[in-house]
Amino acid sequence: MKANFKRLHHFLADSHKKPFPKIIKETLQLWMEKKEFPYHYFGRHFYRTDAPTNFKDYLSIQQYNRLMASIVYRNELHSTINAILNDKFIFHLYASEQKLRLPNVFSYNFRNTFFFNNTSYKVTTETELIHFFKLVLKTTSKSGLFLKINEGCGGYGAILLDEATLSNQTPKLFKALTNNSYIHQELVIQHEAINKIYSKSINTLRIETFINQKDEVHIVGTFMRFGSGNSFVDNVSQGGFYVPITENGTLFKKAITSLVKGIGHNEKHPDTGFVFDGFKIPFYKEAIELAKTSARLVPCYLQGWDIAITVDGPMIIECNYSPSIIYSEYSYHGYKNNPVFIELMKDAKAYHSKKE
Repeated sequence: MKANFKRLHHFLADSHKKPFPKIIKETLQLWMEKKEFPYHYFGRHFYRTDAPTNFKDYLSIQQYNRLMASIVYRNELHSTINAILNDKFIFHLYASEQKLRLPNVFSYNFRNTFFFNNTSYKVTTETELIHFFKLVLKTTSKSGLFLKINEGCGGYGAILLDEATLSNQTPKLFKALTNNSYIHQELVIQHEAINKIYSKSINTLRIETFINQKDEVHIVGTFMRFGSGNSFVDNVSQGGFYVPITENGTLFKKAITSLVKGIGHNEKHPDTGFVFDGFKIPFYKEAIELAKTSARLVPCYLQGWDIAITVDGPMIIECNYSPSIIYSEYSYHGYKNNPVFIELMKDAKAYHSKKE
């Protein structure tokens, strides 16, 4: 309910709305065509003067929900793979075994039991926690660590640990760490070209792969996420935003954010002023190939790969077994005529027909 009030507030305050008669007319047109109230018309900012004119080609809420129900059902048929993807520590072990490129995990913890260099440590005080991380940083010669909750999502609970401020950080983090399970990763060195856009977070490509009934791997869609406002994570749910990507690996003109977080259709990064339009993503083709190759090793129905661009190529940050595919829809100007999406919808229709 609170989120809906935020959406309404941002909609009413948006100075780039179309005239209300036109909004009403387009809403009614979509309502008649989709046979449901078009909440997505507002949630995806189609009411704005700078919105795509082919808004009828985009997924409605009902279409999206039906599609996701089918995707979740088909992914759940691969229960072992889902278990791997739902736990970041297990995914790290599996991906490392498969020789996939991803950040090193130096240490980890299961609540107050911490592990490093094949040794376990019971951490019951803030002082012991400080000593543990000082040991890890000194032994690995690193200046910081990136900590992620094993079963977290959307950037929730992520911690950027800095050697210089460790003593001040740790007392604030003691409860969060010892009440949860975390992996402690090395800090990724991002490509300088990406740093020019925003350097305070690792800004990842989301590449969604689909394995069809012929066992062929296809790309459903791609977009790139960026942090902002001094945030060290790029997740849209944490105040970040995303920019659609062309098939040639260049950024679209405008970034998009969630209506809950405020209206954002910026042509420049709000912190750095970097212009998105036409920016060529380094190692984009290699990132696409990495996602396709990795999909073969994680053979569920649909996967969402978060891939960082480092100085020497793409690196997998994590994989999501049930990604929200609506963000990447902008990259294709709507999914209506996308052949991969059409195949997904055929599967969804078959699933719901069988269920009914």
